[in-house]
Amino acid sequence: MMLTGAQAIKRPKPWSKIYRHVIYCVPTFSNPSGRSMSLSARQSLVQLARKHDALIITDDVYDFLQWPTSDSTSSLNPTTTLKSALLPRLVDVDRTLPRQREGADDGFGNTVSNGSFSKIVGPGVRTGWGESTTKFAYGLSQCGSSRSGGAPSQMTATIINSLLRSGDLERHIEFFLKPEYQKRHTLMKLAILTHLVPLGIHFVSDTLPGSSVFGGYFIWLELPRNIDAEAVSGKCKEEENLIVAPGNIFEVQGDDSIKFPSSIRLCFSWEAEADLEEGVIRLARVIRDAAAGKEGSAAPPVTKRDLGEFQ
Repeated sequence: MMLTGAQAIKRPKPWSKIYRHVIYCVPTFSNPSGRSMSLSARQSLVQLARKHDALIITDDVYDFLQWPTSDSTSSLNPTTTLKSALLPRLVDVDRTLPRQREGADDGFGNTVSNGSFSKIVGPGVRTGWGESTTKFAYGLSQCGSSRSGGAPSQMTATIINSLLRSGDLERHIEFFLKPEYQKRHTLMKLAILTHLVPLGIHFVSDTLPGSSVFGGYFIWLELPRNIDAEAVSGKCKEEENLIVAPGNIFEVQGDDSIKFPSSIRLCFSWEAEADLEEGVIRLARVIRDAAAGKEGSAAPPVTKRDLGEFQ
């Protein structure tokens, strides 16, 4: 029904809600930095969202991909898998954190968790899920993209449903994905410590706060301030046939408050184990030449398209 003047274009629905603000974040093993939000920060963010009527949309894509990095992690060793995440998601915090005043809850909550099977089944599986309060989830199910039947991939969803019911997906995560990523992360970290740290590179190995647990796909490095990450990335692509993501492609265009001119992101999840150290060695050659002031022809910059599926 179309209305004129100052009236609303559509009639309000009992299952709909309009928030004043939207906050988007990746709280656990964030892309690109790999950093995780502490429990106190998660609680404070939920309280802030409640105060200002904001919806927190979280990409909880790496919460299933966590592993211990040393023997000191709660008596776990590097070959032991973790059966559950060490930190609650923001949607869990919102569900359990008491509200500061009575009657402040309208039933919709202030968080929604966005999960993706493309990270834990395969990159071509463009199917995910949303989790929130019962009221919010129902409202989400009534959106046109869900009700029309044309947007979701029914075939893919049917396959994933079978994987979930059979337990095959859980076994795939526990006995294949996490051990494989754990080994690759360990190999790349050792290569970085051996070949890059002596060149003045700062290794940001950000485990979960208060633990020796890491996860996700990426390692974030800080180059010496006199070395430009975009130039290094271009030279890697041109001279070493190596794709390295420079920090500037993760900046928000038009926002000058946060810049990453000397940062690069390495992905250990995609390449074969045997190629990880070789890639770090090639990167070290380019950085060594940059530190020595060796110049060549201008190299084309690396774009997000070059990074492929694993971004």
